Amino acid sequence: MNPEAEHRFEGLPLERLDIFDIPDVDIRRQAIIDVFHPPLELLGNDLIPRLETLAETELHIFQPRLNWPRSYKPFCTWMAISREKQGYQACGQLNVGMHRDYVAVRLGWDTSVPSFGRFEFLCRYRGIGDLLRSTAAEHDLQFRVYTAAPWPVGSELVYVSRTDLAGAFADVRRHGVWFEIGRRYDLPLHEKLVASPAFGGHVAQVFESLMPVYLRAAGRPRD
Repeated sequence: MNPEAEHRFEGLPLERLDIFDIPDVDIRRQAIIDVFHPPLELLGNDLIPRLETLAETELHIFQPRLNWPRSYKPFCTWMAISREKQGYQACGQLNVGMHRDYVAVRLGWDTSVPSFGRFEFLCRYRGIGDLLRSTAAEHDLQFRVYTAAPWPVGSELVYVSRTDLAGAFADVRRHGVWFEIGRRYDLPLHEKLVASPAFGGHVAQVFESLMPVYLRAAGRPRD
C-alpha cells in the first residue's frame, strides 16, 4: 500500500457525534480533539498544496485548543487555513467548522475583531461586496450570521441569504458574533457525503471560489 494513501482525508467520523453531548467540559473537550482534529488536519494537509498554488503565498493550518477562556464550554471545533503565521482569529479565515448538527465550509470572521470593520468597509466602498455577491451566485454560497447561545447549542443561526449582504451586516450590528459566506452541510441530511473522501473535493471547491475575496479583503488592517 502507498504510505501516502494511509494519510489522506477519508471523511469525518460522524458516528462519534455523541461526544458533543458529554456533560463534563474537560472530558468533552479532549474527546472532540482526539476524534475530530486528526481527520480535520488531514483535510487541511490535502488542501494546502492546491490552495497555495492558487493563492501564490504560504498558507498555514490552525486548530483550537478549546480551553480559553477557562469558562468556555466547547460545542464545536474547526480547522482554519490562513496566510497568517499566528493570530489567525484576528482576520478572516478559510474554515471548516464541525458542529453536532452541521458542518460549515466558509470564509468567516469573528465580528468583534478590527479586521471585520475593514472588511465591511471594503465591501461597501471598494467593490468587494459586488465580488462577494457574484461569487455567492456563481458557486451556490450563502451569507450567514450567528449569535451566541448557551451550551449545548453554542451558536444560533440568525440570518441567512444568498443575495442580501447588506442585510447580513445589519444583523451583525444587532447581535451577530460570527459572519460567514460559504456552504452549510446539515446533518444527518448530508452525512453520507461529509463522512466520505469526496467531501474534501467539496471543501476545496468552496475555498478556491472564495480565495479571491480572501486575498483581497480578509487580511489584517495593516495589509
